[in-house]
Amino acid sequence: MFDIEKKHYDEDGFCVLKGFFNQQEIDTLKDNINEFIELDARKLDGRDINYVDGEINSIHSLHKGDNYFTKFAAKESVKKAAEVLLDAKAELRGAELFAKPAKIGLPSPMHQDNFYWCVKGNNALTMWVALDYCNKENGGLTYYRGSQKLGLLNHVDSHAPGSSQKVEDKYLNQLGDAAAVTPSVEPGDVLVHNSLMIHGSSANKSMKSRRGFTMQFKDANSGYDKEMEKHYESRLIEQVQTRQEGS
Repeated sequence: MFDIEKKHYDEDGFCVLKGFFNQQEIDTLKDNINEFIELDARKLDGRDINYVDGEINSIHSLHKGDNYFTKFAAKESVKKAAEVLLDAKAELRGAELFAKPAKIGLPSPMHQDNFYWCVKGNNALTMWVALDYCNKENGGLTYYRGSQKLGLLNHVDSHAPGSSQKVEDKYLNQLGDAAAVTPSVEPGDVLVHNSLMIHGSSANKSMKSRRGFTMQFKDANSGYDKEMEKHYESRLIEQVQTRQEGS
């Protein structure tokens, strides 16, 4: 199971699980996201939620508490896929919504997830569940194929809400435009990428929404690099404070 996807994940740094969730699962997931937004989003601030023109652009705390989203991530099918790709026992470390609303959805600069997460050994991944049809037109995810083989790279402040760090441009120039690929996915498809994969997305200027629900897993036997965490936290806190002072 997942033999072809595992090959792509190891070689390219990402893979696509086509039709991984059925329409009923996606509809229920969207209903629960909408309910969370209606009942709980107003309680969030700072690092946990970002807005654009009064609309939610991203939520970064869906995994907190024993809720629908942690149960969704505990599905046997999800756990199996994560463990095959990680070659390890998988542990949930986070769940987020990247709403990127139509016409105004914010871009996400090119980055590596583990610069944010600080997992020792870098054995971690993101499962990005498409809630809408997503492609280059409406700000779909762009990957730099094979970039996970470069290891963890230096990042600099981006000042982008929801994605505070970005890789230095020299690495993108090194890889070249030919390495960049933006998969087209439909609701229920799942993009899975290595925590060292360089990826990001453009602004959504289209008339279509581009929602993605993410689940982040790491090797259950891997801890966190405390020094890396301290550095990342200091940069994030400064940027959040700057945004709040300017609002």
